[in-house]
Amino acid sequence: MASKAECDQYAAEVTRRFEEFTQWAIQHWPNQDLRLMKSDFNRSRQELSRILGPRLTESCTDDAEAMPPRDSVRYVEMNPTPWP
Repeated sequence: MASKAECDQYAAEVTRRFEEFTQWAIQHWPNQDLRLMKSDFNRSRQELSRILGPRLTESCTDDAEAMPPRDSVRYVEMNPTPWP
């Protein structure tokens, strides 16, 4: 699994590239009578945020919260101590 830092870096890079793409698409749009606007990409931004939000973070682990390997877990007493 990827770490949270790797997931955050990935999300930032995807967002940066998407913004660069939208700028390029707006600047190079061939139909000058009906220009593209930044708002034309709002639906795509919403879909991208769904992908980069909950869906991406499900597969990422926080290094501090990562479970130790099963062999390294120490014995945990599951039976309570009897009352005196």
